[in-house]
Amino acid sequence: MMARRYSGLAAACVMAAAFSTACSSTTSKPAVCTDAANLKTSVQDLKNTNVRENGLSAVSDQLSKIEQQFKTLKADAKGQYSTQINDMSTALSGLSSSVSAARANVNTGTVSAVASAAGAVVSAGNNLVTAVSNTC
Repeated sequence: MMARRYSGLAAACVMAAAFSTACSSTTSKPAVCTDAANLKTSVQDLKNTNVRENGLSAVSDQLSKIEQQFKTLKADAKGQYSTQINDMSTALSGLSSSVSAARANVNTGTVSAVASAAGAVVSAGNNLVTAVSNTC
């Protein structure tokens, strides 16, 4: 009789442990959710960057940070969000080109191009973050 109770208790413990593991694994969020949160912060930081006060290096530094986070998100997305990822990639390329042009010849036109390209990155980044967040 005592052995029967222990075997029943052992089975219940095994079932509870399996159930607990299954529940915890289904409630964890995919890596893209964390990636999107990180990207959102960096995109917001880019939006708040003042080129006149901090110079092109501040934009360039933020661009590097965003590019790295975007690379991570893209890898973790495994082909999802392709429209938003393509848009972000295009926007980042545009900003990179604009920053390079402004460094080569700083003038009102090139700095305006940097500001415009940064706005495109902010817009594309926000769209990507929204798309990812809808699945988190």
